Amino acid sequence: MRIKTGDQHQGWTVVHQARGKRRDSFEGVWLGVEESTGHWVVGRQHDGQSMDDGFDADGNWATSRHFREGNEYLNMRRALAAYDEEAQNAGGVWDGMWDQRAHEAVARHLAHRVSFPAPVRLSAGWIGRGLTESHAPMGSTIPLDGPEAKYELIRYLQGQTRLDEIVTEPGSVSEQEAYQLVINATGPVLVVCRGAHFYLSK
Repeated sequence: MRIKTGDQHQGWTVVHQARGKRRDSFEGVWLGVEESTGHWVVGRQHDGQSMDDGFDADGNWATSRHFREGNEYLNMRRALAAYDEEAQNAGGVWDGMWDQRAHEAVARHLAHRVSFPAPVRLSAGWIGRGLTESHAPMGSTIPLDGPEAKYELIRYLQGQTRLDEIVTEPGSVSEQEAYQLVINATGPVLVVCRGAHFYLSK
């Protein structure tokens, strides 16, 4: 059975999945989130003979690891790390672009979680640590449809919050708060996290 990415499956939204061939069989993994609880799951698909038999006739998978802390941001970060590990153990799945594709899939999912009440065009950007809004952005986009701008801003956040160094300044919020503010944004927003300024603007 094939489960479509983005669909609901046994209470989980499938955020990303991959399957590949090793020798004479196919192996695969998938990443999901339970929207109502903020729990994340990393699943290992069944080994099989095709790209379509990773889930059995009832839609079940081989094994899974669940991330069920009270903090969805930590659940997401831990699930992504476990997903990378699981992919490396599944033959033909992991490659040099794996990390980027998995993070892009998570960013796209988060960007569409809260709908915009009306179409809006926004630019996404970020300004480096210790700089002010008067400085040129270190990354910025042309005006994009709201969800696409939000996706780009989440990608900027992902790039900066994966660093080990933690820097704060007045007005800074935690990584979890930064993600939540961006996910919930339906218009212009300015978020200061790790000393960098992240924004959506008209």
